[in-house]
Amino acid sequence: MRFVLGCLAACLALSACSTESKKPDPLTLHAGKIDLPQVYPPVRDVTPAQLIADEQSAGGVTNERLAGATALGRARQKQVAINLATAVQERFYSMGPTDLLRIIKALDDRVLGLDTNPATHPCLTATPVPWTYTLPAGQTFSVKLQCLQEFGAPGSAGAGWVAFGFDSAASPDGGPVAAADGNDFYIVEGQETGNGGAYHLSGATGSVHGWLAVAERDVPLNSQVVLELLTDEPAATLELALAGSAVGFCGAHLKASADHLFVQGRTNAPPPPGSPMAGQYCDTRRAACYATAALGTDLGEGSPECAAVGPAAFAIGTELDASTDTGANVTPAQIWRYFSQRPTGVAAF
Repeated sequence: MRFVLGCLAACLALSACSTESKKPDPLTLHAGKIDLPQVYPPVRDVTPAQLIADEQSAGGVTNERLAGATALGRARQKQVAINLATAVQERFYSMGPTDLLRIIKALDDRVLGLDTNPATHPCLTATPVPWTYTLPAGQTFSVKLQCLQEFGAPGSAGAGWVAFGFDSAASPDGGPVAAADGNDFYIVEGQETGNGGAYHLSGATGSVHGWLAVAERDVPLNSQVVLELLTDEPAATLELALAGSAVGFCGAHLKASADHLFVQGRTNAPPPPGSPMAGQYCDTRRAACYATAALGTDLGEGSPECAAVGPAAFAIGTELDASTDTGANVTPAQIWRYFSQRPTGVAAF
């Protein structure tokens, strides 16, 4: 499946990603350029290494990652029904169209090479333009954008855009913004045919809140997923809520710390023999708790070891559901629409 937004021509080696300074600095000029914060480092920083099946997504091979991936792979081979940690790992932390870290890193790579000198790109000091995305269950996500760059020939396969902005713009004379520390940063990407996302990096904490979609308007049988992401940098936790089709889950919600992972959701599987088929088949809801050092072992939904990452600790309040049940709030064939509209009123980069 194409994922042009997530795949640059050579897709810079993920091992080269810097994890320095997760909290954006005040917006000042360095050597005549404005430094743009990155999304990948703060997200990777709170992602348990053992959850990542492909070492490249994590920035290189380590004994810790190899041990975790090997143990989980062996556990997977013994299972009749895949465990929830394995399902998450195989769908969202292995190389493929829905590899979360690869998608985010590729977005960083796209903007890291830009000339961010306000003297040559006046949009960098322009007044931020508000833009709001409409998302599942009536939710919205607002950003502020200053510059927009298009890529690919309009109307061609994979053509799209990336746009970004700060909460407070730099002054035209090149001085720092009026606000001291804590200038928030926003970045979005999109395509008319579906793939895209929007992210907000908190200048105060370094935490990331974002939404992304892997979707194909013209190939509806391919993976289609919409996902909300929330990191808590001070608490060192990662939280995801997602729904879709051909991604292993009809809907799921997970939260992870360095030591534990809690997952709840309904896996997407072939229907039992003789079952009527109307839309995708979704298994019964399940939940599980895991120590990140032993992702092949379910400690039980109610295990006190997951109290800090279980449902009582969820910060994402809306569950996403792409089943055919009454009350489901995600239609897989419509996921491509979420980021398919080009933001308007934003100056060209």
